[in-house]
Amino acid sequence: MRRSIVTASIVLCVGPLTSPAQAQFTDLQPGRNFPVTVSPFGTGESRDIDVGDVDGDGDLDVILANTGSGLSARNRIFINKGGLQGGEAGSFGDQTAVRFADAPIDASENVDFADIDGDGDLDVFVSNADGQPSRFFVNDGAGFFAEETDTRWGRLVSVPADQQLTGTNSGPWLGWSCDCAFGDLDDDGDLDLFQSSYGPSFDGTGESRVFLNDGHGVFDELWPWKNASSQPRLRGLDVELADLDGDLDFEIVVASREAQSRIYTNNLYGPVSGSSRFTDTTGPSLLASGTVQSHNATERDLSLADLDDDGDLDLWLTSYVNQHDRLFYNLGGNADGVAHFDVTGLPIKSKPGGLVAVDLADIDGDGDVDAITANSALAYVHIGGNSQGGSVAGEFHRSGISSGVSLYPFFELPASGNSGWTRDIAAADVDGDGDVDLLTARELGFANRLWSNIEGVPDTHAPAFRLVDDGVVEGANVVVHAQVSDNASLALIRLYDVTLTSSVAGAPPITAAMFSQGGGQFRGVIVGAAGAGCVEYTIEAIDLAGNTAIASRTIGACSVFTDLGDALTGIAGDPQLAGTGTLTPGSPNSLDLTDAAPNALAILFAGLADNAVPFKGGTLHPVPVLAAVNLTTSPSGTVSLPFTWPPGVPPGFGFVTQFAIQDGAATKNVALSNALLGTAH
Repeated sequence: MRRSIVTASIVLCVGPLTSPAQAQFTDLQPGRNFPVTVSPFGTGESRDIDVGDVDGDGDLDVILANTGSGLSARNRIFINKGGLQGGEAGSFGDQTAVRFADAPIDASENVDFADIDGDGDLDVFVSNADGQPSRFFVNDGAGFFAEETDTRWGRLVSVPADQQLTGTNSGPWLGWSCDCAFGDLDDDGDLDLFQSSYGPSFDGTGESRVFLNDGHGVFDELWPWKNASSQPRLRGLDVELADLDGDLDFEIVVASREAQSRIYTNNLYGPVSGSSRFTDTTGPSLLASGTVQSHNATERDLSLADLDDDGDLDLWLTSYVNQHDRLFYNLGGNADGVAHFDVTGLPIKSKPGGLVAVDLADIDGDGDVDAITANSALAYVHIGGNSQGGSVAGEFHRSGISSGVSLYPFFELPASGNSGWTRDIAAADVDGDGDVDLLTARELGFANRLWSNIEGVPDTHAPAFRLVDDGVVEGANVVVHAQVSDNASLALIRLYDVTLTSSVAGAPPITAAMFSQGGGQFRGVIVGAAGAGCVEYTIEAIDLAGNTAIASRTIGACSVFTDLGDALTGIAGDPQLAGTGTLTPGSPNSLDLTDAAPNALAILFAGLADNAVPFKGGTLHPVPVLAAVNLTTSPSGTVSLPFTWPPGVPPGFGFVTQFAIQDGAATKNVALSNALLGTAH
């Protein structure tokens, strides 16, 4: 089953990834963005942090995965005191005792918010190590969680009997997991799970596995999930799921310690091999261009984003040894069904060594993504160069470096509180003022930190659509997808409000929320659209700051012009007004009048509203009249008015036109054409 895909709102990278003389960056936000830091998230052996609105009150809450022993190791949830809590947004209260009352103390490495049961709220999944079962906690809709681990693990296939808790090839099992990732791997409208493993004592003997959601929040193992010749021992420390090759199914990307980091290509819509759901394409994807990981494959973290503004997802891999962080640029195109990456130049300027964490966000407010990284000592900000003319697309400059190595001499993070072993970083607007705050999870007794962005400006940059498809028939319905790109991480884009408004065969439009599949991709269903002849739909994406992107599509033979009727007869009968064209930016269009009196004065009335009023014995629709244009019909009683639709007009914009023609045979000597509604696409 193949999809036809079109691109929308893509800003292409201009020029090479290297540049001669470059001007210094502009300080777009004088004064420092992060002058203060607080420790609202406790002190402990914290390994991972995630944000999401668990209580549905419009602000972001925080959860941490802790490991080790003692009470401090309990995974903890901190509720934002804004919204329903009635306090100050961006301040937090530890509500673990009431919201996770039955949660055990585990050796947890990763925690994720995900709507596993499809009821519209965020549940919690915890990845555990040390031979412990990973756990599911289900949200009751108000942000209180009950453990349902026993019933959410479904069929097991490859898990050895001695690792199963029930011994029935179903239910929870013992594992050594560092990370997991949720995404709709089979495109059926629910979240599936990739569970990484590194094995006992980090010996690489643990299998990483794929579990498919049965549609009700029960996860059944898919086995075998990868081609037989692929390397099964991943030692994976971080995982991301996203469409890398532009065919709208999700690849698996794994950052591995002491083993090659890998890409597995999804065969759902872009088959590489018919033998398995996923094919290990690490060779052609990462290694063919000479980008061998010669630094002993010490990756700890990864992040995906369009780093060079060319419309596809690139890869940032951190390394905790020396200075071997790498940016892998997606070369685009997938003639062989595989995404290809390349390393070009030295795009991370003045990079520190030993990085263990990275997240992407717009720190300086210029509309592109910047990077926040951390090693065992400090956190750093790296400013992206896509939106500032002093650098080139895809290059990142560490802040606070005034030498020629980096073009950004302005410090963003303060020295106070910026120390200690950081294991994870999240960038999100937790205080609701429109700019990005920074949250860190730290271990070895260092307090977890919140840097509030004080001097930042609110985000006014609208998201864009990286890809939009024209739908695929599934039974009586049509399923459509949209990939959203923005100056934010994929973890935050998954939280955007994305809606689908559709009209089938001229029926009144229906608006419904699209399902967040992960990887910045959203899925919507147009009910009854299969074979309907004409389907029109608009997708609207609203980011967390309220900025909006809109894309519109049509399926089938749809006209952008609607006949509103009410012609008034003249000498040649009813004058007929018709429109041709698509009313898309830059497209050629035309308004064409026929069956009118010859060589007669014809006035074209245009307006933005349809308020029909009596006029010369008939009905005039474009009221109030925005413009009236005097024209003359041809000897055959026609008028043709070609025009080019201008850029910048939003899809769905409507206008109404109608001709009044001087005609002695008509009532009151004036004939009227039918009125015509044009709708921009």
